[in-house]
Amino acid sequence: MVTAPRSGVGRAKETVVTQGSPVRRHYLVSQLKRLRAEAKLSQEQVADEMGWDVSKLYRIENGRFVRLNTESVAGLCRLYGADDSLREELVAIAKAARKHKPWWFQYEEVAGNAFYGLENEATKIQEYAVGLIPGLLQHPDYIEALMSRGLLKNPEQQRKRLDARRQRQTNVLERDNPPQMWSIIDESALRCLVGGRQVMRVQLEHLLELVNRPNLDIQVLPLSRGMTQPYNFTLMSLGENERVGYIDVPPNGHFFEGSDEVADHTRRFELIQAAALPLSETPTFLHRVITNLKDADD
Repeated sequence: MVTAPRSGVGRAKETVVTQGSPVRRHYLVSQLKRLRAEAKLSQEQVADEMGWDVSKLYRIENGRFVRLNTESVAGLCRLYGADDSLREELVAIAKAARKHKPWWFQYEEVAGNAFYGLENEATKIQEYAVGLIPGLLQHPDYIEALMSRGLLKNPEQQRKRLDARRQRQTNVLERDNPPQMWSIIDESALRCLVGGRQVMRVQLEHLLELVNRPNLDIQVLPLSRGMTQPYNFTLMSLGENERVGYIDVPPNGHFFEGSDEVADHTRRFELIQAAALPLSETPTFLHRVITNLKDADD
């Protein structure tokens, strides 16, 4: 189910925005994958029937299309034996998606479009971060330090990625109705000197400001608890019924939405949550790390 757009938007525009939103695009993708599975067709078989390279179907089923052709959606629905009402619904979503290009597509060379789209529409975000501060919580100085570490040699790409990260933060954290967020940060991310001690002090002070937001809960998982996980992951609730997960692995990350995998990572998050320090102790821990950084400079 998709939540209604905020008031103050005209009726005609409401329909288009709702149909073209990332939540609806995700619904389109999930329905096409479900229909193919029920038709017992492999990606290779479908690509052969449609006269496509199999990579095109792979991009469609992983949400990595920019403007999906409505004829392609209609053709897939016919091939899968979808009923007329579902076919018309999915074609309408594809048509709306072609008309409205989201903000993150201007950064498609450096940004994870599929992840940004889902995150932008999420009503609830649960994330665990190890090694680095989560992207939505990063201070601009910290982001710049990350961009200058040598992984991106091209200054223009560095600038675009920095702009994309800032735009992402604004669109998620500063919108009228931001998602409810629960971020658990492994102590290793607080101790890793990205950009040096001064940059880390600025970043940790930024986290101290963020903990005061009513929609944002931040916990620290101390290394002493022995619960460190080997990778970052995010769970996102889309509307009332859909949940999707994301594991931050190169090159493009791994999305999952199966009930078993979502349930497994929900359980992982709950175990990490239970091992982490209570929310009330987050400011004290951050102050302690900041003090340690200052003492090291003296």
